Amino acid sequence: MEQEESMTDTGSAPTGNSTVLWISMAAFSLGFGVWGMFSALGPFLIRWFHYTPSQALFLAAMPPLFASIISVPLGAITDRYGGRSVFTGLLVVMLLPLTFAALADEYVMFLIAGMLLGLGGASFVVGNAHVSSWYPQSKQGTALGIFALGNIGITLGMIFVPLLITKVFGGPVGNVDLPPKITFFGLIGWRLVFPVFAIPIAIMAIVYWTKTTDSPTRTRKKVSLPDIIAVCRSSTLWGIVFLYWVSFGTLTFFSAFIPTYLTDRWQIDSSMSSMVYTSIMVICIAFMRPVGGWLSDRFNPLKLLAGLMGTAIVFVIMLVIEFSFVVQITSIYALALLAGASAATVVKLIPTYFPTTVGTVSGLAKAAGAACGFVMSSTMAIGKNFLGGYTFGFIVWAAMNIAAFIMVKRATIWRKQE
Repeated sequence: MEQEESMTDTGSAPTGNSTVLWISMAAFSLGFGVWGMFSALGPFLIRWFHYTPSQALFLAAMPPLFASIISVPLGAITDRYGGRSVFTGLLVVMLLPLTFAALADEYVMFLIAGMLLGLGGASFVVGNAHVSSWYPQSKQGTALGIFALGNIGITLGMIFVPLLITKVFGGPVGNVDLPPKITFFGLIGWRLVFPVFAIPIAIMAIVYWTKTTDSPTRTRKKVSLPDIIAVCRSSTLWGIVFLYWVSFGTLTFFSAFIPTYLTDRWQIDSSMSSMVYTSIMVICIAFMRPVGGWLSDRFNPLKLLAGLMGTAIVFVIMLVIEFSFVVQITSIYALALLAGASAATVVKLIPTYFPTTVGTVSGLAKAAGAACGFVMSSTMAIGKNFLGGYTFGFIVWAAMNIAAFIMVKRATIWRKQE
């Protein structure tokens, strides 16, 4: 693939790099595929290991938890060393938890494996900084929206994990419904899904290192703890962080929660809940990311966010009421469409307000979005465990959406810092 490095007439700044954009999107997709593996495994683990729905939800919450922890330092490292080397290194490191996950056989081991696989979700921070460094502000919304199509990678986990288990590998030893069909190097049946995912990750690490470059105008910014603290003093930053908590958090929360929710609350088949219903939700979000990015390049991002988040409140209230399965799944898909556009618009705000610390601010925003997946999945698990249902969790989610809408409307927050 030929490297494309077009410059402005003055030669002072790059105007785009399609090679970096598409390879970053592909790598991000694979990372999110790894991210989604434990959400897809949850309904199966309930049956095989007799875990409760609450235990399965906590397992699904582990990848967002670790992604939220690692995103901030990962963003600062990317600001310092560039996307090419950091993304390549991240892909290589991801091979370790995939190996560990294949050997897990106790709940604590599954918790640890699921947490470490959150590295796949953290890849957003690296790719976001790498892509934005190659595009001028007037094109960043569209470029980052296209990059964010990588969200669709979660469907790799949601579709291929159940498909491989039910049609190819089979379940654990002793499972009557899904007897092990393949044994390879001591790994039996369903455990082979982890090395299957490791192969494309290893290939992508090679591709990323050999086919991408860092922007020639990228500032090698050594971000220290005082630098991060200084950025954190900005009310604009925390506005962006909370908006991303709600918008991107819709993806991290719903992708972790929906498979178990549909199986437990509406008695949907475990394979269908992951492969069909959850995958459609992810596709809705991914499809709207470039649309939202394109719109944010052409209209006032804050006014756009106000309309999107105001509309979302209506559908969140529908989730609280839980009229029927049809109403619930329709509301979930509507929220996914709105959240995809909202998340892309929030990402547009990052290089607009913080042009020299995109990686660091992206890390903080990504940490918030990932943490939302952990917090809300855990909230649903706690509500189910102690109250016997999911209404309490949906009420909390509605309150967060209302707060986000109010924050968009607060003009005093939105002031450029640099």
